[in-house]
Amino acid sequence: MTQVESSRIAPSPHSSTPRPNIDKFVATVRKRYDFSPAEAELLRDRMTETQSYAPGEYLVNEGDRIGYSSLLLEGYAARSKDTSDGERQIMELQIPGDFVDLHSYPLEVLDHGICALSRCTIVKLHHEDISALIEAHPRLARILWFSTMVDASIHREWIMNIGSRSGKARIAHLLLELLCRCEVVGLADGDAYWFPLNQTQIGECLGFTQMHVNRLLKELREQELVVVRSQQVEVLDRDGLEKLADFNPSYLYLDERTA
Repeated sequence: MTQVESSRIAPSPHSSTPRPNIDKFVATVRKRYDFSPAEAELLRDRMTETQSYAPGEYLVNEGDRIGYSSLLLEGYAARSKDTSDGERQIMELQIPGDFVDLHSYPLEVLDHGICALSRCTIVKLHHEDISALIEAHPRLARILWFSTMVDASIHREWIMNIGSRSGKARIAHLLLELLCRCEVVGLADGDAYWFPLNQTQIGECLGFTQMHVNRLLKELREQELVVVRSQQVEVLDRDGLEKLADFNPSYLYLDERTA
């Protein structure tokens, strides 16, 4: 029997309701680490308090002080910053299985907002529970820390995407990234996946107007590379789209590592 299997920590004071399904998060970990059922249970034991949000509602507002981190169970959310005149820049998209604000554990106050782009459900992991988990099981600290490091890698790639790629390549790169991430958590059907963003929101991800997004998506469709319609992305020519985007998924760290 391993140390994790034989050693238990006290139940969370927040554990009063049935445990939600966190299998998508577990899948993201197991893509990268050996993660035992017993280790997954340690997290499940501490994650019971759920909350739902309507599209457009903020999970966290910039400057909020929060005592928990949110694991996205359903829906799409976005990390974003707003200018004083109402312009918004989306800096990363979050899909089911993502911790949308694990970095709030050390930061306590976020410098950006987290907005629901569709109807979203999250489960909370209270910061006091994170402290208890990593004190009793230090390996979990590395796994949770790794999650924040992947977020940072995605942020860097998004900066590269906006600053250095052409219009069609920017959109292609974004759609390919989401395809890869959806494949990990079982949300892709072949080369297709649910995509609830409208063209204005795509523009907020990439620095484009809605009209520019519309034109670029039409060109990609006419080139028979990808179709975006009815909240669905269907990649028609994955190799061609990857070549256009100069897409290399290494920044997502989808290979297994030792820990």
